[in-house]
Amino acid sequence: MRTLLLVFLSLFSLSLWAQEEKKAEVKAEAKPTDAVDETITNRKLRAETGSLSRWSMSSSLNYNAGSVASPLDPERPNITAGKDVLLLQNISGTVGVRYRLSTFDNITLQTGFFMTTPFHDRIKTSDTKRREAFESTNRKLNVNDPALRYVHIGKVWGAQSVTSASATLITNNQLKNAGYASYFDADQTFMYEVPETKLSLGATFYAGAYTLSKNDPDLATYNVAFYPSAEYVINDTYNLRTVFGQWVYQQSKGSNTNTWEKLKVYQSVGLGISVTRDIFLYPNIQFIPSDVRSDRTNIAMSASINVF
Repeated sequence: MRTLLLVFLSLFSLSLWAQEEKKAEVKAEAKPTDAVDETITNRKLRAETGSLSRWSMSSSLNYNAGSVASPLDPERPNITAGKDVLLLQNISGTVGVRYRLSTFDNITLQTGFFMTTPFHDRIKTSDTKRREAFESTNRKLNVNDPALRYVHIGKVWGAQSVTSASATLITNNQLKNAGYASYFDADQTFMYEVPETKLSLGATFYAGAYTLSKNDPDLATYNVAFYPSAEYVINDTYNLRTVFGQWVYQQSKGSNTNTWEKLKVYQSVGLGISVTRDIFLYPNIQFIPSDVRSDRTNIAMSASINVF
């Protein structure tokens, strides 16, 4: 575990050095503002769409912790009642090679690591599924979901636009053991900066489909969702961000093809931290707005890091 953290700390330091080098080059060459940064000004979207170099390395680090009431508990409340939600705390990281096909298009081939309950050696629960998942995955390090991802950026009617599609081989032990084999998804994100304010309003349209390795009627097969969002820029480093899981629908293996289950409406609130253009940190919480409780409010932390 220490080795993995050292690897990501090294990437973080290397990225900071690369950014300073890039700033020096820009000053020396009097390089004009890149078209990408003119198109995408949202800090989170910039970091997620990658470096401006032809070839670059992208990485991410994610930790999904427990609830506010019990942050050290290995269980992670399933607040939306989704069938493909990870039921236990987990840490994951990805490292990818990104190639910029054009100014506004890139592809990334990535993989990484995944570990369930990295800081726990026991669990107290009456939930049979959680106990079985814990016993079969606890502290086991495995390859995390190799994926190929395509991204296109642009502007639509004055709004920043990011379109992406990806194909993923599921290898993380929680979903793989449950019976999920692969996942194909596509999403469209818009973000509009309200003129003469520090406020941005946006939305993401999302669709995904699983292939399964088990004939379990309770497994999810399709997801469709619409996520409204809003951001407020505090300064060049910090911004407040919220996302609403307002319309999230899921279909399962055992349901009729015309039957979709609407998941519980949830809200995510977080603080965005722009360390540099290509490094974005995002500590956040997720809760049910209609039933705000500390034992049903989850904690998470994510980082997007691009090198060169």
